[in-house]
Amino acid sequence: MMTKDDNGREGFSAGAMSKDLGISPAKVKKVLSELGIEPDFVKSGCNYYYAERTAEVRKAVGKP
Repeated sequence: MMTKDDNGREGFSAGAMSKDLGISPAKVKKVLSELGIEPDFVKSGCNYYYAERTAEVRKAVGKP
């Protein structure tokens, strides 16, 4: 899922990242945790990350 923060910047859930990367949401959450990446914002109890976080996860899992 994708949503916008209070400033209008788009954020992606771990599930949305997983679809983009072709890996499981659990793997995305594990990598985020291992890298020490905190959510950029929380909305309705869900964690969201900006697009550059997807790039960090992609690099960590060795996806082109």
